[in-house]
Amino acid sequence: MIGNILHTFGSRIFIAILSFLMLLLNANYLGAEGLGTVGLLILNITILILISNLVCGSIIYYSSRLNTANLTINAYLWILISLLLFFGINRIYPLVEKSLEMHFYFLAFIQASMSVHLFLLLGWEKIKQYNFLSLLQSITTILTLLVFYLFIKDRSIFAFIYSLYIAYSIVWLLGVILTIPHLPKPKLNELIPSFRKSFSYGFYAQAANTFQLLNYRISYFFLDAISGRAALGIYTAGVQLSEALLLPGKSISTVQYSRISRRKNENYARRITILFMKVSFLLTAMGTILLIAIPADFFSFLLGKDFSQIKPVLWGMSFGIVALSAEVILSHYFSGTGQQKMNSLSAFIGFAITIVGCFTLIPAYGALGAAISTSASYSGMFIFLFILMIKDKKSKPIEFLPSKRDLQLFKHFVRKFTKK
Repeated sequence: MIGNILHTFGSRIFIAILSFLMLLLNANYLGAEGLGTVGLLILNITILILISNLVCGSIIYYSSRLNTANLTINAYLWILISLLLFFGINRIYPLVEKSLEMHFYFLAFIQASMSVHLFLLLGWEKIKQYNFLSLLQSITTILTLLVFYLFIKDRSIFAFIYSLYIAYSIVWLLGVILTIPHLPKPKLNELIPSFRKSFSYGFYAQAANTFQLLNYRISYFFLDAISGRAALGIYTAGVQLSEALLLPGKSISTVQYSRISRRKNENYARRITILFMKVSFLLTAMGTILLIAIPADFFSFLLGKDFSQIKPVLWGMSFGIVALSAEVILSHYFSGTGQQKMNSLSAFIGFAITIVGCFTLIPAYGALGAAISTSASYSGMFIFLFILMIKDKKSKPIEFLPSKRDLQLFKHFVRKFTKK
């Protein structure tokens, strides 16, 4: 397991570096307004993915429990239904700009389909293949973006869109090649029962994820409407820089969830969750201190003069990012042990805090208000899950403090890995 974590962490470091380069390119060539448009497009694709994951998201959990061919068929059918649902929503309340609407639907379909095969790999604990495809997507996007910006001289939002087309399509096709040959023969008589189980599990999982997405991103819509697209662009850059600090937690939780789902041992799940939470918290805290210590002039130099006010956003996000680094580990514990309702409640609490912040802080403080409300939301989610972990008396508060036993356990994991 430690090998998978280190491999995932290494891959995500590289992805984070590429994401940072992409942020630099988009910020310098598209400006604050263009970066705001990019943020809204990606947000809407993410919303569509959330709808599709009502079924697709259960693949990891059920890959060792149900026929994976049935899971795949149901996933693709639900993706098409999700597109129709979003189309209807967009007719009632336009979330996507008309000039980008068709591109949005094609990109969303490709990414959702790509996710199906990535989830299969993750459910089978083929972590290295999963990491390779994730890394390839980032590499392909940045390379094609460089071609459009520097060689073709297309410095519009469409250059970014075409880069996504190429990257998503390549990874999707490779995902198909790596997974389809290993699927068993589908059992058509079990398709509907399989769908029901997937939807039932996915409903609670995506209820949590939907509220979490709203916690993370609903401020985009408020900020765009109240303070303008340029303010949204500054906030988007601040969010991307801050969320890069979640790299340790996301790397650990990816492997943690896969392992917990397959081992089905709650005591084991609890022990590794507490250890991993402490590691994630400490690493993210150190990264946050370094980030906010960087002078504001340096960010203006990197991103351009449009982003001279990004430092307050980073300060506003800092406490919440540290809290979220621990929350992401705890939430994967509840997911991996089938307790999705707890994550849904946690995310709803965070959503309520975000809404209050959006109505009170954004009108007064703009991008800084959005950062503070988001930070408060992250902290509320962590506190709720932390209380749940100790409420059943299976975990004591003192267990969450660093100890010599943690160091010994970590050394054991490292030795086990280096002997392989």
